[in-house]
Amino acid sequence: MDRNTGGFFDRNQGSIKAVLFDLDGTLIDSFPIHYTAYEVMFGRFGIEISKEMFLRSYSPNWYQTYEAFGLAQEHWNEANAIWLEAADKQMPKLFPGVRDMLVSLLAGFTLGIVTSGSKTRVTNDIHRLKIASHFTTIVTGDDVRKPKPSPEGLDLALNELSISPCEAVYVGDATADFEMAKAAGVTFFGVPSEFANLSHGHPEYDIKPITSLADMLGPGRLKE
Repeated sequence: MDRNTGGFFDRNQGSIKAVLFDLDGTLIDSFPIHYTAYEVMFGRFGIEISKEMFLRSYSPNWYQTYEAFGLAQEHWNEANAIWLEAADKQMPKLFPGVRDMLVSLLAGFTLGIVTSGSKTRVTNDIHRLKIASHFTTIVTGDDVRKPKPSPEGLDLALNELSISPCEAVYVGDATADFEMAKAAGVTFFGVPSEFANLSHGHPEYDIKPITSLADMLGPGRLKE
């Protein structure tokens, strides 16, 4: 695939065919659920955490979070199971306006998800939220060898959709999302969230409410 540089929406990028989304912190207001699950999991290993510490160490690659809190690698598989069990006990919620936004975009675009989350948890969440049918492709952390910010997940989604990087937009809330999109040559749309570590005023992307996305996109083409 040819690569271009990510950045602000630009008509010179040509016709946009697909909008690909991060999941947690972008479509799903999952911070309270995930933080509680981390509290439960780390507590099993005698590790105390705070929201401030968690946000400083947060990464879509949760193994980096494990390392930041000093959890020995020999416990990681057990930690994964504990975390998933704790998270599954809570019902995820979409951010306000996301459901209508997705329905609106379906009129002109193919939609997909590219997330670091595990396939089991992601599948459960989008089915419980009744949005699974909106997405033509779903790439999870279990589908790639290298997590974000590697472009592998986005590359896989583009290949599944048979489109080039300039025909897609990636929507996310974290620096790793932007770095993945840039490495894949896909335009990035930043959104604010509690997970967010994006920089306001960054020269290569903007940060806007996710509900503004549909208004910024025309029928298959980005608006000026």
